Amino acid sequence: ETFLGHEFSYEVDGKHHFVTPPPGNVNGEQFIMLAGETNGFRVRCEITVNSQQYMDYLDILVKPYWAPRATARFLGLVRSKYYDGVAFNRVVPNFLTQFGIGKDYFVRTKERELTIWDDFPKDIKFEPGYISFAGSGHDSRTTELFVVMPGTSPEQLVKFGENSWETPFAVIDGDVDKSALNKIYSGYGDMPPFAKGPDSTKIYDVDGYTTYLPKNFPKLDYVDRCYVVEEVGLEEESEL
Repeated sequence: ETFLGHEFSYEVDGKHHFVTPPPGNVNGEQFIMLAGETNGFRVRCEITVNSQQYMDYLDILVKPYWAPRATARFLGLVRSKYYDGVAFNRVVPNFLTQFGIGKDYFVRTKERELTIWDDFPKDIKFEPGYISFAGSGHDSRTTELFVVMPGTSPEQLVKFGENSWETPFAVIDGDVDKSALNKIYSGYGDMPPFAKGPDSTKIYDVDGYTTYLPKNFPKLDYVDRCYVVEEVGLEEESEL
């Protein structure tokens, strides 16, 4: 447990260092980020592709210094296994892929009520592969995410970020054009009212995953599980 004025310690090359965060902001928050040797946290999401025919994965590089609130929220949801089993419910080539409505009705209903404040803008321009929380207004972010798709036009890239809640906090690691992102089923098109794809409001209903999606959109792809790579030892195993 932390509190305003809490002094933190960390170790580098066998030496202990101590730091106290600056005064809290108007919301009573304090942020402190220590620059280490890593570019960020790597999260791997194992997913189905080609309409559940195969398994593949997305490696997500999370950048805490881009958007600390979004980072903290996302990593917390990953560690609680919230994204395990969620549908890629909005997949529009040359635009975006959206997911993040939890599979369990009671869990998604609870988490939907836990909104986070918008991050302070860092003037980071969106590019294909960048990831942000979706939202519906100021300070409205909960669990849903969107990934900017390869082939998105320059005009659309400029539009991403116009809303206060659209702040990139992570990026698909590696070549996004060759990633599994392009293999996720997109045949249902955009959500209503733009097209006739899955309706997110109906997914939130009690039968969203038990009846609505399997009956009306059986070809959707899903996240199997997400985890922080360094926390399950895969980094060490890959070096052996």
